[in-house]
Amino acid sequence: MAKITDGDLLNVGTELTINTTARTFTLTATGNLVAKDGVTLQALHSKFIKLWDDIASVYRKHPLPTDFSLFMVANQPKGIYQFVWGWKPANDATRKMLRDGWWEERSSAWVLNRVYTGVVSRGDVSTWSQLYYQLDSADAPTNFTYTDEINEAVQVYGDASNGNFDKRAYFKAFVREYGYKYDDSILADTGLSGTWPYIIDMLLQNEADPKIIANDATVSSTLPYTGITVTYYNTDQNRNIWGTNYPFRIIVNGNNATLEQIYTKLQYLLRQNSDIDSGAGTVNGKTASLLLTMLGDSGTTGTWVYIDNFNSNDTNRITFTDKNWVARVFPFVAAGTLLFDSLLSSGGTGHYSMYFVDLPWSFDYPSDTAVVVNDASGTPITGTITGSSISFTYDYDGNVQGWRAPWTDANVAVVASNAWVSYHSVTYYTIAKLVGQNISVQWKADPIFIP
Repeated sequence: MAKITDGDLLNVGTELTINTTARTFTLTATGNLVAKDGVTLQALHSKFIKLWDDIASVYRKHPLPTDFSLFMVANQPKGIYQFVWGWKPANDATRKMLRDGWWEERSSAWVLNRVYTGVVSRGDVSTWSQLYYQLDSADAPTNFTYTDEINEAVQVYGDASNGNFDKRAYFKAFVREYGYKYDDSILADTGLSGTWPYIIDMLLQNEADPKIIANDATVSSTLPYTGITVTYYNTDQNRNIWGTNYPFRIIVNGNNATLEQIYTKLQYLLRQNSDIDSGAGTVNGKTASLLLTMLGDSGTTGTWVYIDNFNSNDTNRITFTDKNWVARVFPFVAAGTLLFDSLLSSGGTGHYSMYFVDLPWSFDYPSDTAVVVNDASGTPITGTITGSSISFTYDYDGNVQGWRAPWTDANVAVVASNAWVSYHSVTYYTIAKLVGQNISVQWKADPIFIP
């Protein structure tokens, strides 16, 4: 059934019970009334008027429970409902069945006891989505009573006998469901500055998220997800991008995972009603700001967020937003993997180096002045063969080692050997403006070598 908009569908003694002694009314989910669908405040107000206007009604001996008046907000007329003369809903279950409404509850002496703001979501959300909210930026998340789109009143003020709080200056609502894109909306989005008794429209919607690539069980228990963490800092954490340090305050350890794997883990963390800060602070995941958004195959971090140790093949897919709200990107970084056969990687005793073979003035391989290629961070691509594959990066736009021209393909030689081989193997390759490049390095045996 849809929400009740006609007060005649509220039958006294069935959907509606009125207690004139206690000056309370109760809504019961039976007959024409479904709790999740509810009844509009206008329909309830109209029902009371009809009951009180009946000349034979016992209710005429008592004041009308509701009052409706108009006032101006931002030069626009707004209506306010009030439960007056001590009348009020008998319980919160009744309050949660009132739709399209906002109200005050006042005592018989006209003292303000409670204020409720009406929250309505605008936009489509996935079926059974559990939306939730905060009344203060430091509050824990609170679920709305019913799933799906919102049309519910939320208490924002209570006197000493009704909660003893006043939270009429802030409101934020969220929708975060597995497999769907996240959304949130704050009071400023509505053009209002406070949650006084009127409707606030929360701009919330979600849609299927194709970049979520693993379920929660996998994310919470397997690599590389378990090694992906986020740490919040109170001081600047500088990160070097293209030779310049920029300040960040939230650092993600990407654990050499792909951008999609990192995104999947971060979205998982943002649905946890617990501390997600791997540092000394405390940050509730469900109310934390978004850490990474995906548009197509590209990702943009939230403000203040930097990702350490992401897979080098994704360097050109990430935009970082620093503490000054400025987008930062790396120059084009070519990337790939050195693939070593089982003999070169055996025992962890092998060694490799990558040299240029196309430099001017005899700085290329083979020669005494051969230049070792630097990776995108300026570190020489050389070291111990620690496994069958080792990732590498190359600053395609900026590498000028040995006076070579940037923005051009680089011809290189990968020299590799293991401790028990008499001579090294050489693999030639051209690094192009690409990611995902694989260089296969094969061991060469010496039939006369005596170890």
